[in-house]
Amino acid sequence: MNRKECTRQRYLVAFLVATLLITLGLSGCKNAEASKAEHLQRGEAFLKDKKYQEASIEFRNAIQLDERYAAAHWGLAQAYEGLQRWAEMIEELKLAIDLDGNNLDARVKLGTYYVGANAVRKSPELVAEAERLAKDVLQKDANHVAGHVLMADVLFAQDKRDEALAELKRAIELDPKRVESTLALAKYHIRMGDRVKAEEVFRQAISINENSALAHSEYGKFLVQTGRGEQAESEFRRAVEVEPTNRDARFVLASFYLVNKRLDKAEEAYKALAELDKDKPEGRAILADFYSSIGRYDDAVTIYQELVAKSNDYTRGRYRLSEIMLQRGDVKGATDQVETVLKVNPRDMQALLLRSRIRLQGGDAQAAIEDLKEVLKQEPNSRAGLYFMAEANLRAGKVEQARIFAGDLAKYYPDYLAAKLMQVQISLASKDPATAAAQASELIERLGKEAPSSDTSPQMLTELRAKTLMARGLAQLQLNRIKQAREDLTAARDLAPSSPSSYNNLALVALAEKKMDEATALYERALAIDSADFDALNGLINNVYSKQNRLDLAHARVDQALGGRSNSPALHYLKAHVYGFEQNAQGAESELRRALELDPNYMAAYFDLAAIFVNTKQQERAIAEYRKVIERRPDDASTYTLIGMLEDSRQNTDAAIENYRKAIELDPSSAIAANNLAWLYAVHGKGNLDEAVALAQGVVQRFPDVPGFVDTLGWVYYKKGLHGPAVEQLQRVVAKAGDSAGYRFHLGMALAGKGDKAAARRELEEALRLGEKQPNFSNAEEARKTLATL
Repeated sequence: MNRKECTRQRYLVAFLVATLLITLGLSGCKNAEASKAEHLQRGEAFLKDKKYQEASIEFRNAIQLDERYAAAHWGLAQAYEGLQRWAEMIEELKLAIDLDGNNLDARVKLGTYYVGANAVRKSPELVAEAERLAKDVLQKDANHVAGHVLMADVLFAQDKRDEALAELKRAIELDPKRVESTLALAKYHIRMGDRVKAEEVFRQAISINENSALAHSEYGKFLVQTGRGEQAESEFRRAVEVEPTNRDARFVLASFYLVNKRLDKAEEAYKALAELDKDKPEGRAILADFYSSIGRYDDAVTIYQELVAKSNDYTRGRYRLSEIMLQRGDVKGATDQVETVLKVNPRDMQALLLRSRIRLQGGDAQAAIEDLKEVLKQEPNSRAGLYFMAEANLRAGKVEQARIFAGDLAKYYPDYLAAKLMQVQISLASKDPATAAAQASELIERLGKEAPSSDTSPQMLTELRAKTLMARGLAQLQLNRIKQAREDLTAARDLAPSSPSSYNNLALVALAEKKMDEATALYERALAIDSADFDALNGLINNVYSKQNRLDLAHARVDQALGGRSNSPALHYLKAHVYGFEQNAQGAESELRRALELDPNYMAAYFDLAAIFVNTKQQERAIAEYRKVIERRPDDASTYTLIGMLEDSRQNTDAAIENYRKAIELDPSSAIAANNLAWLYAVHGKGNLDEAVALAQGVVQRFPDVPGFVDTLGWVYYKKGLHGPAVEQLQRVVAKAGDSAGYRFHLGMALAGKGDKAAARRELEEALRLGEKQPNFSNAEEARKTLATL
């Protein structure tokens, strides 16, 4: 081959390579375009079937291929709306609007959300943004009907009622047959307080389209609000008749029967709703959820077990099965379902959420927090994640952390009523019953005006009212307003007569009134509903039987409950308490060990075992139990503090210091650890006295009225040679707790150091006098030596 031929061949190869690359490139672009279109198509199909989680995955897959794919952002916004992930819905709506100047529906949806948010928390900025969006829509299409309805909402929010009415009439003129516009006009009259006119317009909407399920359903809701249940039922039934395949209409009818306790009719309606999707797991799941809501757990479990057996990958079925099992106290069954999902996907958000709830119910709030950290890492604004993280921190005694997560929940989901209830509960846990009562009153008023919606079913509204009344009743009880507490808790009981907590709470009122027989009867009523209800059994044992010294009855009641649920760690834990009242340490330990066999993460059992060993002077074994807690909760500052206190009691000063330092590292606000560490530094010459001063000062700034903390600060000042500040602090202590020989001794020594001999002599002599009757006073010899020098 000559040189010219070689050159020509090289050019040919280069040409073929270049051609191949271009072809592959074009093919790749074509495949990417086809792939994202397929994801979009599947996402839209899932949206149509209201499978919002599946839809969101498909839309996100499309966006990964093309982050500027406007249609996918619009679809994702709608999926997030269905999932009630409002903050993310807003972000996706904004992206859809930015990327597609002609998507007017997205503008209307975003504007409508802003107006709705303004109704909850007045915000001129939100109204102004909604107005901008409405004007944008109408500028692009002056005859856009929904745009005029949005503008009407904006004008109403601006108190321009006549102009709002004109916009609604304009929307109706543009499309007289559009039922939604006429329904918007009816709601306008409701807001104006003119129910007569509103009803007239509702009837007008029905006359426009007699076969509109929406018109009949909305009129029915109006009739419910005006107390005309029979007419409302007629409209709800008519909605189903005119559109038999309308899921929303059937759901409203079923919910109406459920909330009115007409369970036979409700079952019939839910069966009909399930029949619409009889070939899909979701259809039968609707019926199972109904059975669960009325306490027919066996029926619900049977349906879900059949569903997951037929469709092993039906993860939602496993979620619900786990929830129901958890609800009926079957912790092992609930855990098995969750772990089955997590074996396939260890980061499955819903499974992690459920496991956190299981751990919460088992008393392991810290382990729940660990699961929820992963949930919020994946989805920082997850509504369920934020809600349960707030609850987990509340259960763990971390009230301020709970308040932070509850604040985020309120920020991202301002209309989420359960978040407002959480804030009431946080105020209760913060020992602020006055604020809790006020917050509960506001929420009760809000619930009275709330209409059922896709986010808040009639059943959920009833449950929220009951829980809010319970919270306010408990706040009233803390405020010693016994009459008001009874009124609220009785009303809560009437709303939730099948809930054991309704009777447990009323039992607390009876106990406050010293009506022991009534309290006993109320606990018994709770147990008639659920023979193993922990709070009722705990109340009977701790509040009744222990005080009456009838521990034989306590044993009998727990044994009866264990007969049906022998694998319940909570019941074995209660059995241990009964042995504890009998001072039977061996029996108590045996039951606590059994609880831990059933659930190795039942944290309360470890703490009770440690308490048994502390009380029986077995510090080494107590520390061993606390170490088991740390194995499972390595960031639990309070447990390190407890170990530090035990090591301190054994004069293992270095070990005590190590554990206190670890507690402070994990939780800088750990007051007991900081106080005790400062004390050890001062008394034993360990560490840095400047650090001891800083630690003690920080504690006293937060707890200025706790004598022990102020005494530590005073003694640290004394050890540092700051006798004036020491005397100032120690005088405060003696003014509050002058009957303590130790406090008098410290003040006397500080006064001696300051040079005030007369005052020092007086305090040291008083310390010795008091110390004769206080066996723990160990400074008598030093006090006498100091007196000899004065």
